[in-house]
This record gives sequence, structure tokens and C-alpha cells, in this order.
Amino acid sequence: MIRHYRAGREPIRPGFTLIELLVVIAIIAVLIALLLPAVQAAREAARRSSCTNNLKQVGIAMHNYADVMGGFPPTAFGASRPGLSDTATEQFGGWCAQILGYIEQPQVFAAYNFNWGFNVPQNQTAVKTVISTYICPSTPRPPTPVAGVVRFTSGSKGVPDMSKSAAPGDYFTARSFADPWLPASVRIESDGALDMKNHMPLQQFTDGLSNTMLAYECAGKPDYYVRGKYVHGFPTPSSSQPADQWWAHGAWAGYMNMRIISFRDGQDEEDGPCVINCHNGWNAVYAFHPGGVNTLVCDGSVRFFKESTAKSVIRAFVSRAGNEILSSDQY
Repeated sequence: MIRHYRAGREPIRPGFTLIELLVVIAIIAVLIALLLPAVQAAREAARRSSCTNNLKQVGIAMHNYADVMGGFPPTAFGASRPGLSDTATEQFGGWCAQILGYIEQPQVFAAYNFNWGFNVPQNQTAVKTVISTYICPSTPRPPTPVAGVVRFTSGSKGVPDMSKSAAPGDYFTARSFADPWLPASVRIESDGALDMKNHMPLQQFTDGLSNTMLAYECAGKPDYYVRGKYVHGFPTPSSSQPADQWWAHGAWAGYMNMRIISFRDGQDEEDGPCVINCHNGWNAVYAFHPGGVNTLVCDGSVRFFKESTAKSVIRAFVSRAGNEILSSDQY
């Protein structure tokens, strides 16, 4: 600092010059720039840890369910109601609803009528309930119920019913890993951890429970993201994908099961090198964790799979009885 004097008077109080103030401000700005990424990284680490814990809770619930019922739950249930005025088509409920009693949600379990699909008015109380165990904290959208639950008109064309809502979920199970160019006649559709209609006994996992994926993240629905960038919200009637037009795929009470395939970029660009964190649309694996995605293993553990994981490794991890061998350095 510079000390100024006036003739015959006391010295003026010392102060900062303009240059000194600018230097101080610049130093503070540099410190903030250095600290902010570290703070953000610490917050994301905490969110990822919470997401891992959610999946572990799902794993414990799955095994408790299997102990009682003789196997992991089927991916779909529900029956068409006779006498519907518009259609006899019913949107199935899924595995998330079946394990409610094992994740400390007995009230929601009791409110759910398992004889009907998740999209009927009688199940609105249950399906509108936000369940934090089914939501990854890294997901940017608020965990609130989404209006536009699917209603089927004549010809089984789905339309969004904005009078009905359902709470979202971020965790799916995989029925298979399939190359999109394979014809349906030779495509294996049910070699994943869960069967669509029947309980899956643990004895069926000949690859070993520690080598088979039980659940994974496809987070952020029904908003649509491609490689970390927000593309559009919901509903988007102009999209070619039904999941963007009506709300079912991504509601925790709905059918939370997909085939996993590869992509070049977005959901309309199939068959490419990307499997993890390409987009969060149909048949995708997607998380908001930098570099990869959390997966639940059938033995109850959680593993982080990097975006660079090879398709062959993911294919082997999905199948329960493919006789593949996996090592930890492959993912």
C-alpha cells in the first residue's frame, strides 16, 4: 500500500489502489475456479454413493422376495379387464411394484391392485407415490409425478391421458442384449435375470449370480437426453418413439424392462459402438454420472461400468446362462 501525506497535515489513511483491488479480485476468482470443480465432484460422488445404496436396497429386496416366492419376480403382471369401452388392452405393471413390501413401502403395496395394470384409475393412489429408492439423486429432473399416463384407444394406439399421473423411476432390468440387425426369428429375448411371466429361480443362473446383471440405470425419463445434453421434454408427439408420446416407460409402477442394444448416437440411430450413456430413450443404458453407469449384480453388489465397456462384455453380463467368463478389468 502507498501512504500519502499532505503538507502540514496528518497522513491520509492507507487504502488499496485500483490495481491492488483488481489483483485481489483476480486471486479470488482463480480460487473459486479451482475450488468449484472440486465441490461439484464431491457432490456428485455423494449422489453416486446414494444411487449405489438405492440399488443395493433393490438387491436386498429382490433376494428377500426370492426367498419367499421361490425366485426373482417376473417383469410383468396384470390382466385385461373385461368390458372396457375403448379397448381390452392393459398396460402391465412390473417388478418394482412387486417388491414394494420389501423396501419398506407396505402402504403403497397395500394400495396397489395387482389384478389390473398400473395405468387404471384404481391404482392412481399407489403409482403417484414418489419412492426415493427408485430414483438416482444425480437425475436433474425433480422427482414428481408425471401427467400423461398411457390410455389405449381402439386399435391399441396409445394416447397420453393428462388426467392420470405416475411417479418416475430410474432403474430397469434387461431382458437381453441384442444386435438390432438380428431378425426377430433368431433374436434371443429372455436370457436376462428376469422372466416376463414366471418367477426366476436362482438355480437358473448357471453363469453365477456374481456374473449376471440384475438392474441398471436408464435415468431422467421422460425427458430425453443425448450424451449429457437435454433434447426435449414430455410429451413430444413429433417423436417417432411411443415412449415420448405417452407416459409408461419410466414410471416405476410400469414395465421397467428393456432389451439393451447399441447406438451410433440417439435412439433413432441404432447399431453403433455406443451402449452406455448414448441417450436415455428406448433400449438404452444411461446415467448422469460422469464416465459410466451403476449396475446391480444378481449377488446384491453394485458395479460401475465405464462408457468404454465393450459390447461383448455387456452382452455376457446380461445373460444368466451364456457360459461367458468375466473379469473385473473388462469393465
